[in-house]
Amino acid sequence: MIQLQRRCHLKKQIRIISKWNETKDFSHFLLPVKKGESFHDKLKEMEPQNIFPLVVNILACFLFMMNNYIISPSSAYYAEALGCNDALSGIMVGAAPLFAMSSSIVYSYWTNYTYKHSILFAATLQIIGNLLYASAYSYKSIQMCLIGRAITGLGAPRVINRRCLADVTPFSLRTAASVVFGLATALGAAFGPAISIAIDRMDEFHFKLPLLGEQYFNTMTGPGYFMFVNWIIYAVVVFFFFREPTRSGLEELKRRETGLTDADSKKESLLNHSFSVGGTYCEEDDCSLASDGLEISSHEEVLDEVTSSMEKEKCCTCFKHMTRPVLICMILIFFKRIALESIVGASPIVTKHRYGWSIEDVGTLQLVNALLIIPACLVAGCLSTKYEDRVMALCFLSVTLLGMVIMFDISDLINYHMSVTYNEYVMLSTGPVGYIMGSLISFIGVEVCESFTASMMSKVVPSKMAKGTFNAGLLETLVGTGGRAFGDLFVTLMGLISIRNLLNLLILPAIGLVASSIIMILWNYELLGV
Repeated sequence: MIQLQRRCHLKKQIRIISKWNETKDFSHFLLPVKKGESFHDKLKEMEPQNIFPLVVNILACFLFMMNNYIISPSSAYYAEALGCNDALSGIMVGAAPLFAMSSSIVYSYWTNYTYKHSILFAATLQIIGNLLYASAYSYKSIQMCLIGRAITGLGAPRVINRRCLADVTPFSLRTAASVVFGLATALGAAFGPAISIAIDRMDEFHFKLPLLGEQYFNTMTGPGYFMFVNWIIYAVVVFFFFREPTRSGLEELKRRETGLTDADSKKESLLNHSFSVGGTYCEEDDCSLASDGLEISSHEEVLDEVTSSMEKEKCCTCFKHMTRPVLICMILIFFKRIALESIVGASPIVTKHRYGWSIEDVGTLQLVNALLIIPACLVAGCLSTKYEDRVMALCFLSVTLLGMVIMFDISDLINYHMSVTYNEYVMLSTGPVGYIMGSLISFIGVEVCESFTASMMSKVVPSKMAKGTFNAGLLETLVGTGGRAFGDLFVTLMGLISIRNLLNLLILPAIGLVASSIIMILWNYELLGV
């Protein structure tokens, strides 16, 4: 009898495994999730030893975003001070994300084993890169400046931060942690221009550094030295106080995919559980393996097939599991990043030559842009509970398109020889007010839209792409960083073609990308219904 029951259980287990092998769907044997828990109760699920590592990674995200935006207002002036064309400021800004793409894969692999060593290495590269960027002024060397920016890009900790957030936070707190992550990003983007404005108001002074000699602290070099000091402090904190967290979030993901609860995980594995069909256990007369024409050998073949399939899944990359919705989301992120750089990355060059703005003026605009993102994200978060991601993405892409249309200068298409700056007295020209309004509207639209696109991608991505080195987080980082780098290079190329017409040369392609994104969502509306 006991042997017969074991055979019965084995047969039911084989049926469930066979069903999984066909559908790759775990939902048919997942256990119910507890409901009605308050946020305070959910906080108790967070491992205490994981709190400080999570805070450290969120702080790294804040510093990195501040590092990116702090140099933007003065980049055009720095390029001119180094004896180069202002258009090269696009390369100065874009060198970091360009090289960040190559280091992202290394960091993603490294975080499979350790967080502390990888984040310490990234912080060290940030220290070296910012020091070289600031010291280039003393040597009047654009090459030294670009090398510094490249090293800064290699030290981008974005992938490490995303991976840590996913690995150490429980599912019940994942959304809240993601909101804090996004808030740190917005605050970093706001503090960068704010610090740049503060440095612009300081008097220039010089000092000496070992090996590097006499150095100058001014509007152009100050951001580099400021971030140099901040990353040193950060590295010291990580070295002395950071402890490797437990990957409770990753373990919870594994338990969810095997249908186990926290209590069950300490007992038997899924294959040793007794399963029931239709809520009742199989009867004795149904337990004969011969009744269904099944032999033990056939069961072993199924098990071998499942095992072989699982081994192959461990070795393959995420590209094998790429689906059309995931590809669409990646294209949307790439397009929006290029459009965003057409607004933010080009603002120092455009405003300097069209409107004669100072570094403080550019920094103020970028500060206001970043500050408005915070309430916009809060409003979008409330709306997200009522509307689907695809609906909200369409709405904010339309807002972005409206802002870019406002920025487009129609008068330059008629006659751009009337002035070396812009057609000030022509009714259809884009003056400072129109540029500010268009910049604010389009910046808010594209930034908020990205959160919905990222959320949509996280919902359509297959579970196999959520683990390993080549995971969905890495893909999202690579696509976003690649779009930003491409956008910065595009700004430089258009600036070399014509500084006078730079605004239209950037906005017109950006309008095409945003319009294409809207059409893409509408064309694949049903696929993105998550």
